[in-house]
Amino acid sequence: MKSAVKWMAGNHVAANLLMLIFVVGGLVMSFSIKQEVFPEIELDSISISVAYPGAGPEEVEEGIILKLEESMSGISAVKELKSRASEGVGSVTLEIIGGEDVDEVLQDVKAEVDRITTLPEESEKPVVTKMVNRREVISVVIFGDATERALREYAEDIQDELLAREDITQVDLSGVRPYEISVEVPEEILQSYGITLEGVAARIR
Repeated sequence: MKSAVKWMAGNHVAANLLMLIFVVGGLVMSFSIKQEVFPEIELDSISISVAYPGAGPEEVEEGIILKLEESMSGISAVKELKSRASEGVGSVTLEIIGGEDVDEVLQDVKAEVDRITTLPEESEKPVVTKMVNRREVISVVIFGDATERALREYAEDIQDELLAREDITQVDLSGVRPYEISVEVPEEILQSYGITLEGVAARIR
């Protein structure tokens, strides 16, 4: 270290050139650094959620949670597993060991979930996602003397317009219910085909 300092002291031109390289390099790199006011923070966690319409917490635990926990037992990159069974839905959150590639673990989790063949027929397809923490920058509230559907469609139009801007990358809708389709089958039609409402619901599901 002392010899390097001594050499620099005796070679002013080389020292100045080295300093100039560092300054120019720093300025060049500063333009490529990603800057975010509210950055996304990866939490090194993966969430598995399964909707089970009409099921109580005990049914969700037995039919969903226990089977998900069993399927995750073979993934060594999992540090901690937390489960939650509530009315109509079950969720499992996996905390990943530090240093592991979360995207690779995510693919392993999806593969294990896809191998489960014993989930209840009434349950919906599991949703596996990598958890990312986002902070809200601004919220826009839409209201007026219109139907809920009309307000939602207007909000979706605004969402599309905002996403069309280059400086906006994400716009989420909240406070709205998902679209629903109502299917009504007359009793005589059911009898003529020898089917039940439960059978129709199973086919739609």
